[in-house]
Amino acid sequence: MKSNRAINYWAVIAIGFAAFALSLLWYSPFLFGEIWMRFRNAAVGSPPVWKFLVAPLREIITAIMLAYLIVQMEMTDWKRAVRLGFWLWLAFYAVQLTGAVIWDGRPWQLSAVHAGDWLMKMLFMSAALALWHRKQLLAAAAR
Repeated sequence: MKSNRAINYWAVIAIGFAAFALSLLWYSPFLFGEIWMRFRNAAVGSPPVWKFLVAPLREIITAIMLAYLIVQMEMTDWKRAVRLGFWLWLAFYAVQLTGAVIWDGRPWQLSAVHAGDWLMKMLFMSAALALWHRKQLLAAAAR
């Protein structure tokens, strides 16, 4: 494997955790927490600790896949990477949520909050990973 095709998994993990932190802000009362609580049909209370330990794995797995695609496609332009993140979000996440609204009766307001969260995270992770990849390539070229 070429050095310019290597993935820095520590960077990917850090970006995944940063995306999870942004998600916590997304669902906070400062942004969309009130809408989320109103439409989720669940008892109000603190979630179990294990959920906070497992939940970041979703962002880390997504960041790994995004990093793989960005490295394989040799993307160093964050704008191009953001477009990739948008299309992946639309093709996979938004389409699935639309099905949950249509077929499962999930409130569209709740789905909109979730969709916005994942759109924000996909755009953030795509841009951050592309910038990281560009930095890695520039460092390799300087050696």
